[in-house]
Amino acid sequence: MNEMMAREIAAQSEILLACVAPLTERAARIAAPIGRVFAGGCGDSAFAPAALGTVFCELGINVQPRTSMELSVFTKFVSTDTVILSSISGGTKRTVEAANVTRKAGARVIALTCNGQSNLANAADETIVLPFSPLSRKTPHTLDYTVTLLALVQLVSAWAGRPANNMLTLIETVPALLRNASETAMAVGGKIDPDGKLFFLGAGPGLANANYAAAKFHEAGGILAIAAETENFIHGMNFMVEPEDSILLLAGAEPVFRRSEQIAAAFAGFANCQIIPTRNSDITPSAFANTLLVTFVLQYLCLNFANGSGLDLDRPRSGRANGERHIAIQSKIMAELC
Repeated sequence: MNEMMAREIAAQSEILLACVAPLTERAARIAAPIGRVFAGGCGDSAFAPAALGTVFCELGINVQPRTSMELSVFTKFVSTDTVILSSISGGTKRTVEAANVTRKAGARVIALTCNGQSNLANAADETIVLPFSPLSRKTPHTLDYTVTLLALVQLVSAWAGRPANNMLTLIETVPALLRNASETAMAVGGKIDPDGKLFFLGAGPGLANANYAAAKFHEAGGILAIAAETENFIHGMNFMVEPEDSILLLAGAEPVFRRSEQIAAAFAGFANCQIIPTRNSDITPSAFANTLLVTFVLQYLCLNFANGSGLDLDRPRSGRANGERHIAIQSKIMAELC
């Protein structure tokens, strides 16, 4: 069941590897920023730069993640700013609006998209055409997201002057990361009660991973999944937890890991509370490898949940009631801007 999502997850090994050379070549031709750098979009395109916070820190370049709404409405640009905007289709209206607002302020826009003739590409100063074709846009997005992650890291790595072969070596470990992730997801998912709520907790870049995780379950059929910051969760949201619920902790930095251990211990015997590993130094000890690993775990976790719950991911709302109506409402709102 859900062969297409399984195919997209598996295809990341081959497609990410094929993307390295063209992305390296294109990124090398884009001038380094002279001022602030922002990156964002809508949905997964907003989660991606936020999830890479530790990677960008390693590279020594401050990239500020923003949603398209934050960029188009709440950010005051100056001419030295650079804004990286992602949209697979290149047609996301709020993201195109963010590009136009940025350009109007005299700042530079770099578009990441699969469509070099799209409205986003036309509104940008520079465009990186993502060198792959999505296998599907119906199932929870997996391949699209990791190619976006790779493109962002390739671009910032070029600005940081990092050797291009470093990325090739890392991406060659993706098959091992996927195998590790599949095993982890199977172990974690086996303890989830499908009738309960899902809480994904993280902090810093881990909060972006939590948002991505919750979004996969939303896309997989409107499953009740909530993302929150690890610390803020215990300031009231904890009262929402019932014994059938699952709390899944994405513990990256050491203080977050220690806090996650405290939460897991406190909920022991009351609800399913697990720490999802986000590091695997045995394969590739780097921040980007860790980001890919946790992303793959969350992808498999969603796929396994859908299969176990009998959800058909190729159908609107996975075949649950009112799927077509939800699609119509979503399409209407996304086609409009205030």
